[in-house]
Amino acid sequence: MYSSFVRLFKSFRPHWRKLLLSQLLLALAVVMTVRIAALNGRLVSEGIQQGDISAVIHISVLMIALAIVQAICTMGNSWLAVLFSEGTAHELRVRTFARVQHLSFGDLDRFRIGQLLTRMTADVQSVKMGVLMTLMMALSAPITIVLSIAQAAESTPQLLNLMVIIMAVVTCALIGLIWGIRAMFIRRQASLDRLNNVLQENLSGVRVVKAFVREETEMRKFTEVNSDLERTARAPMYRIALLSPLMSFLIYGGQAFVFAVGGNEVFEGNASLGEIVTFVNLLVASVAPMAMLAILVPITAAGEASMRRIFEVLDARPEIIERPDSSALEIDALQGRITFEHVSFAYRAEDGTLSGEVLKDINLVIEPGQTVGFLGSTGSGKSTLVGLVPRFYDVTSGRVAIDGVDVRDIPTAQLPLIVGTALQEAVLFSGTVRGNITFGRDIDEDDMVVAARASDAHEFVARLPERYDSRVARRGANFSGGQRQRVAIARAAASMPKVLILDDSTSALDLGTESRVQDSIGALMPGATKLYVAQRISSVLTADKIVLLDHGSIAGMGTHDELIAGNGLYREIYESQLGPIREGGDR
Repeated sequence: MYSSFVRLFKSFRPHWRKLLLSQLLLALAVVMTVRIAALNGRLVSEGIQQGDISAVIHISVLMIALAIVQAICTMGNSWLAVLFSEGTAHELRVRTFARVQHLSFGDLDRFRIGQLLTRMTADVQSVKMGVLMTLMMALSAPITIVLSIAQAAESTPQLLNLMVIIMAVVTCALIGLIWGIRAMFIRRQASLDRLNNVLQENLSGVRVVKAFVREETEMRKFTEVNSDLERTARAPMYRIALLSPLMSFLIYGGQAFVFAVGGNEVFEGNASLGEIVTFVNLLVASVAPMAMLAILVPITAAGEASMRRIFEVLDARPEIIERPDSSALEIDALQGRITFEHVSFAYRAEDGTLSGEVLKDINLVIEPGQTVGFLGSTGSGKSTLVGLVPRFYDVTSGRVAIDGVDVRDIPTAQLPLIVGTALQEAVLFSGTVRGNITFGRDIDEDDMVVAARASDAHEFVARLPERYDSRVARRGANFSGGQRQRVAIARAAASMPKVLILDDSTSALDLGTESRVQDSIGALMPGATKLYVAQRISSVLTADKIVLLDHGSIAGMGTHDELIAGNGLYREIYESQLGPIREGGDR
């Protein structure tokens, strides 16, 4: 059941001395607790009943000394438990975040943002509490039970069967209460995933929601998943809520039963009042940690369920891995010739199986320095195709090569220096304009400005109060869509890559600005191979080559004039966007 925690604790091996010390301190604290319980009986029989004030003082001082030792040991154990639990949380967050950074686009398609947020926050917190409570409680119950039974066997053997019976009843009651609680916590975390997914989608698209007046619909959706979380979270918490009254009933009921049976033993002269007091204290001392253990089990069950979910991320094998025989290329010597050789591609579902092919046997050669436009309807495979060049995904079959070198043979750290990409969504990071443009590569001020001019970003940045040191809000919320796109294009062009991909990254620009950007990039990077993915046919009219995709296959290829003359699908797209073509090819 707790294989994930076993795996986690194995990672503590470098710190085994501290771990051992924490458990030794816990064991010593338990010994002190049992000894104090035994001294209670001596205080009654040897001191109070005998009227011996010196015995009362002697035993009381001894009990105080043992209590001090017990407190010091408990504090030491708690300090080390906090050290390990907080260290574990820190390490899990670091490792999970690092793993996410190395996941491929395909992996991120399966691990949704809401799920990753849950695993790096709520799940890590749950594991931290599991580690903390395990180190503070796990050994206390078995050690206390063993010592209590041993002490009871020595002082009141005639009542030992009574202790065993009461502890058996307590054990059965606790097992019945916590049975199946682990599965409940797993369902709760899954519900929390769904809630976070809805929150993430809604909050990131709240402007769309308001624009379409869909607040009530989104509220109903949120209420549904929130209610589901409430139901799944309520079940284990009901069990935990019953622990306290159940244990109180069993402890007090057990005490009453012992006094009833033990009182009879006192009347018959088979036991002293001090021995009965000692037995009751030992019983309480042994049942109390069982109650704590009952509290511990749900916490560790929740932690183990969360640990499994974290390990799912940590164990995820990225689809994009660097081949062991990869060798660095001389970037300056590269020309930027791109070849797609019998390329097919299919996305993977959440269970890892391949879905239907979205690219089918693509064969394409792009010469160095060419500007190539990719056009097609939504879902035709344009972005997927160009995304294979920087290895956002790996081909299902065939290969993609740059200057004859399979992109899978290029070191992953070097590939972004060869291929610069501006994605469909212009994501900016909180910080400064300078930090966003130089995000991919450290460049000097002059090169940064050149890249900004090429993307037509310099003009609006120069008007900002602090120019390139102006603050950028989270996701660039203080910039317009067109401004974000221009900064993103500058970021892609800043490293002067051999291949530049603009994946529909000028969609928020007007035609005049888009034309200026393309002209500026052409002047800045005349030798670079430029790939433009576009929805607007006007964006690719002047490209050296236009690749028309339809349902994952190449439906046409050539210049604008060639496609207008000989490709019906291209002509249809042109007329739907720019109007009918007159005789002679003019509008």
